[in-house]
Amino acid sequence: MLPRKLYYLTLHLKPRITSMRPSPNSGLNPLISLRKALAIAALALTSIASNLHGQSAFAPENNLTVAEQYLFAAANEARANQGLPPLRLDPVLTEASALHAHEMADHAIISHQFDGEPELATRGANAGAHFSLISENVGEAPSSVIIHDLWMNSPDHRANLLDPDVDSIGIAIVTRDNQLYAVEDFASTVKILTINQQERAVAGVIAQSGMRVTETTDDARQTCTMSTGYAGSRQPWFIMRYTASSLNAIPSQLRNRLISGKYHQAVVGACPATRKSSFTAYNIAVLLYP
Repeated sequence: MLPRKLYYLTLHLKPRITSMRPSPNSGLNPLISLRKALAIAALALTSIASNLHGQSAFAPENNLTVAEQYLFAAANEARANQGLPPLRLDPVLTEASALHAHEMADHAIISHQFDGEPELATRGANAGAHFSLISENVGEAPSSVIIHDLWMNSPDHRANLLDPDVDSIGIAIVTRDNQLYAVEDFASTVKILTINQQERAVAGVIAQSGMRVTETTDDARQTCTMSTGYAGSRQPWFIMRYTASSLNAIPSQLRNRLISGKYHQAVVGACPATRKSSFTAYNIAVLLYP
C-alpha cells in the first residue's frame, strides 16, 4: 500500500512543508522562529562547508550543493542522536528527488505530486531505485536550516527522518526567488540478486536448522510461479510460497516445519515477480520432503 499524503500548515507565512508517510500521524508544531533560523543559518552552512575539505573527492555527497550537504549531515546527526545508523546517500534516489524539486520550483508550491507527474513510488522506480519502502519530505523556506528544523518539529517529517526501517536517502534543493524547494526521499533498498543467488541465500538459512537442502530443480522454480499445486511428478509434503524484501530470515511457519522432525529434505526455488510493481521483492518457494 502506498503512503498517504499528509498536508500541514506552518506558523510562518512562507516556510512550508509536507510529508508522505507509510502510515498516518498527525499534527505540526514548528518550534523554531523565522528570525532565529535566519540567524543560525549562516553559521550552520559555514560549518558544513568547512567540513567538506576533509571528505574524499569521490564521496557521493560531494555532488550536493552546500544547502543539500546541510540536510544530509543534519539528517544523519539526528539519527545518530537517537542511536540509529546513518543513511546512505543514494544517487538514484537523489535523481528522483531532483526531478520533483524542479517540479515544485516550476509551480512555486510544494506538493507530493503534480498533474501529469507520477506518484512517489513510481518516480523512484522510474529513476532505477529498488526498494520495499519509500517515503518523502518536501519543504519550502529561505534556508535549508529552517526546512530541517521544521521537519524535525513535525511528527510525520521527524518520523521519516528517524525511521529505523530506511537505509538510504536522496536529497535535492532547487532555488527560485530566494526560496529553497527541498525534497528528501527515504527508502529501504532491496539488493538486486540473480535467481541463483536468491536460492543460495535461502538455502543457507534453511541449512542452519540442520535440514538437508538439495540442488534446486526446474520443478521447484516452476512451483514458485504457481499459486497452488506443484510442478513435476514428485509430490512435496509441504510447500511454502512467500514474498520478502530480505532473505536473511524465513517465515516462522516454515521455521516451525523445519524443526518438526517430519521432513528431511528441502528444495528452494525462486522466480521473478508475476506482476509489475514499483516495489521490489523476492518470490520464493520452499518444498519439503520426507
